[in-house]
Amino acid sequence: MTFDRRRYGKDNYLYLIAEGDDAALVDPADPDVALELASRHGVRPHWILHTHGHADHTGGSARLRAELRAAVLGHRADAERFAPDVDVADAVGLELGALRVRVHRAAGHTPGSVLYEWRGRLLTGDTLFWGGSGNCRHGGDPARLADTFLGTIASLGPALEVHPGHDYAEANLPFVLDLEPENRAAAGRLAAVRAAHAAGVEPEATELGEERLVNPFLRAGQPEVREALRRKGRPVESPRDAFVALRLLRDAW
Repeated sequence: MTFDRRRYGKDNYLYLIAEGDDAALVDPADPDVALELASRHGVRPHWILHTHGHADHTGGSARLRAELRAAVLGHRADAERFAPDVDVADAVGLELGALRVRVHRAAGHTPGSVLYEWRGRLLTGDTLFWGGSGNCRHGGDPARLADTFLGTIASLGPALEVHPGHDYAEANLPFVLDLEPENRAAAGRLAAVRAAHAAGVEPEATELGEERLVNPFLRAGQPEVREALRRKGRPVESPRDAFVALRLLRDAW
């Protein structure tokens, strides 16, 4: 079993998952970085999985599909962005050789956003970040994203590791602490992330249970988040309204 990630660009992550010779790349927008990662692990990926269609996640698909003769998988709602060979819109699980991957629909950041779950890890693309959520400025819908957080993500187990498409933690966590100054979990996470960056290493992934203590987007239905929004002049009644209000605050922060 192999699981690895590489940073590309400023803060993007791509991932490699493999069971023996059966390997897949997730969101490999930089084909050179993706091929180096695969070579390091001695595998030739047969599949490319996309969490959504934005170019900073899909830009390497055409070259990798040609060079590796790999099949590209993604949701048809984002199909015009990367032309998937396999539509995962109605999939619950994928059987890719020895790889068994669960698919969770996660509309909001884009209409075709999905999460991939594999061996206790949740690959979240631009839907769920460490300390935050995806924005909805490029074809997204904050109300649909709220439904994803309050439904799909809320139903997932706390031990899942969160592996996002970007390292935005050091940008997101100061917003959390501005909203909730007494959030010790968020303060501890920010200190750990800053220490990792200062040491030149990647931050450790959080588990979803930990992320629920840190990330207000995962607690939109909780009284302390509603109270924090009231202090910011945005009183809300429902969890869905609270999530949308959080997203608007983060966009303006």
